[in-house]
Amino acid sequence: MRISVTGTACQGKSTFVKDFVKYWPSYSTPEKTYRDVIKEKNHKHSQQTTKDTQWDILNFMIDEQMKYSREDYVIFDRCPLDNIVYSIWACAKQESDIDTEFIEKCMPLVKESMKFLDIIFFTPITKVAKVELKDDDMRDVDPVFVEEIDHLLKAIKKDWDQNHDSKFFEHDDRPAMIDIFGNPNERIQIAKLYLDADGDCMGETDSPLVTEEELREMEYYKYKFGISDDKTKALNDPKGLDGGYQ
Repeated sequence: MRISVTGTACQGKSTFVKDFVKYWPSYSTPEKTYRDVIKEKNHKHSQQTTKDTQWDILNFMIDEQMKYSREDYVIFDRCPLDNIVYSIWACAKQESDIDTEFIEKCMPLVKESMKFLDIIFFTPITKVAKVELKDDDMRDVDPVFVEEIDHLLKAIKKDWDQNHDSKFFEHDDRPAMIDIFGNPNERIQIAKLYLDADGDCMGETDSPLVTEEELREMEYYKYKFGISDDKTKALNDPKGLDGGYQ
């Protein structure tokens, strides 16, 4: 199982990875991350990112993914989807050397890399339970920038939901992409809907991936956290809104 966590800055991705590995100790997470690439090469990043930065990070991420097979248990903090989103943002702003030609060069690599992931857990910004923006000398905590990256990732998630060939995903060879939201405990509980006690993805031979009751819970909480606007699927709280998961 090769899992990645994607999302804009300061949405609890690293915390979720740590909690995930504690709950499923069969999983490991690589010691070296994209942050180390930035530090080692003294790259500009975030709103000041460049072609060199994004190219080095993309190749690092792909190399890391290629080290593992489906028989391994690994969870990554970010994946090539994050990389291409930051490149797309920079291209749109026209404030760096990143241009359309560079995006077109990277896109096939990103799309191919999706075949080497089994699940992507996405941490969107929600209306409630927002994570405080904390500057750690690596994160860009400009709220406008953070939200713009979130919007781009939500657009990619919408593209995934449409279940067709796209610039980012093959129709028949792509990872599951699952929203993770709420407090740390709720996020682990959502992951448990898709992974068994050993950390394997539930499949056709297992019990149903999500029961009808759990689906109703998911719809309610997605509405609660502002991910869904569909009231009809979230008429009442099946477990008590403030009680959360036990």
